Amino acid sequence: MPFSKLILGTVQFGLNYGINNCAGKPDDGRIDAILRTAADGGIDALDTARAYGDSEERLGAALARTGLAGHFHLISKVKLYPEIRSRADAEQAVEKSVCASLKALRRDTLDGLLLHNENDLEYLPLLEALRRRGLTGFIGASLDSLAGLARLGATLLPAAQVPANILDRRFQTYLQRAHRAGQRIFVRSVYLQGLLFKPAGELSRPLAETVLPVRIRLEQLAASAGMPPGELYFRYLLSDPACQSILTGVDTPEQLQENLKLAARGALTDDLLRAIAAIVPELPEECVRPSAWPKA
Repeated sequence: MPFSKLILGTVQFGLNYGINNCAGKPDDGRIDAILRTAADGGIDALDTARAYGDSEERLGAALARTGLAGHFHLISKVKLYPEIRSRADAEQAVEKSVCASLKALRRDTLDGLLLHNENDLEYLPLLEALRRRGLTGFIGASLDSLAGLARLGATLLPAAQVPANILDRRFQTYLQRAHRAGQRIFVRSVYLQGLLFKPAGELSRPLAETVLPVRIRLEQLAASAGMPPGELYFRYLLSDPACQSILTGVDTPEQLQENLKLAARGALTDDLLRAIAAIVPELPEECVRPSAWPKA
């Protein structure tokens, strides 16, 4: 059964995340307010990970405080580290990670469990073993690059989390195939980790030369359509049926309320979608993949 159209990402609960994040992690009161806003807005799933600092611990505590523990489906991720040298090491690391997640989240089972790193796809059978033991409802992986996509070949994951936004169409073919096959799809990076809003003067030279001219034309298109750029970017993903559930990470309940309002407005018109297709070229992966951006 599909989850809600919007899923709340919780990386901000445990890490200072996004190139525009100046406020740091939200305090407990703000986390509680974000969760209540999510529940009131019809969001029924939360995305987290062991690698998100203390996100799982803070999330588990907040769900207990707010009485919302039974409201949300929980999806977490396993990250294996370079010191893994054997399958036995990997099996032990996966078991340890999942047990730590369950303890932090105060749950006996997860609704979904993904490999956090596409380089670990060979260990997907270890997650399947946990699924058979009843520790998770479904399994899959988070994908990030064209190289990771190439490793899959024609294979479709049971569930996949992929980046997609108005500038990044690398996974479009995979999304369409997975959608037709009825696989679970979670889309992240709606605003390209804040790049779509970052002041032009703060962009690195490569991003300023490639992304900025496209962004300016998209901003002009949004203005001509009578909407702010953020609405254009958000509703672009809502226009693609293959984007089954869209992750939204926020720093405040007000930001989440705004995203819920945007979601309620639905898809863009066909004319706008054609205009976007004419404006946005196929950008180099290093421009739309945050892990490839120059470090500040």
